[in-house]
Amino acid sequence: MSVSVVICAKNAELTLERCLESVEKNKPSEIIVVDDGSVDSTAEIARRFTDKVYPNEGAGLSRARQLGAERASADHIFYVDSDVVLSENCLQTMLDEMEEKGYTGIHAQLIGGDNTSYWGWAEDQHFRIRFNKRGEGQSIGTAAGVYERDAILEYKFDPFFITASEDGDLCYRFKKNGLKVGMSSSAFAFHYHRSTFRSFVSQRVRYGKGNARFFWKHRVVLTLFGASLMAPFGIVVCIKKLSLKMLPYYWVWSVAGTYGTLSEMASLTFHRLMPNVPK
Repeated sequence: MSVSVVICAKNAELTLERCLESVEKNKPSEIIVVDDGSVDSTAEIARRFTDKVYPNEGAGLSRARQLGAERASADHIFYVDSDVVLSENCLQTMLDEMEEKGYTGIHAQLIGGDNTSYWGWAEDQHFRIRFNKRGEGQSIGTAAGVYERDAILEYKFDPFFITASEDGDLCYRFKKNGLKVGMSSSAFAFHYHRSTFRSFVSQRVRYGKGNARFFWKHRVVLTLFGASLMAPFGIVVCIKKLSLKMLPYYWVWSVAGTYGTLSEMASLTFHRLMPNVPK
């Protein structure tokens, strides 16, 4: 099966080169980089590996992912985040499993690439607990995920989702229309998670805003409480592990994510009540 790798990057000069090196070793049909208004050397690094580098001019993550799919020529789109390094034969393993199980989308298991910081280590532990669940699921991500290109072109990434939840929204619509997505049983990739407190908080605020937009569109009430529920979930994890080490991670996630959700809900409500405010 033919596959186009699409990397949506912004100010990714510290991680993009090793990502692209690992992609090359997996021998895709083509490599596409969508540069979302970087002010560093992201575009220059990308052009050392491919001549298919397209500007997105800060239009947001959903538009970047859709642009990559529209410019691709292969039957499948392999979205790879710029801070991910693929394992050997990761791509072929996923394609084989995707065909065998009839998935529209499949994601690689993610393993922490650098767990020397507390936040990177804790994120890796959470991924092992919650994310890397093998088999069919309700939703997969786009950090290292293969999708059928025709499905992307039909259902499209919704530009309403600017910074997060664009993949959750897409999978939600897939499932409603009888399409299957799942986690690979054997393919894995290394994800270099946020390693500082500041970067982790910023990410969780963005995820919280994505949750608000998901609720706004689909009215799935549980989405509004997703971040706040991470605090009690963290307590359960600590009890099971007989260790309090993960507790700060979940509590910071809960506070930052809830702030993101509430602030975005307030913003969306304001724009709805004030129709003359520029969208």
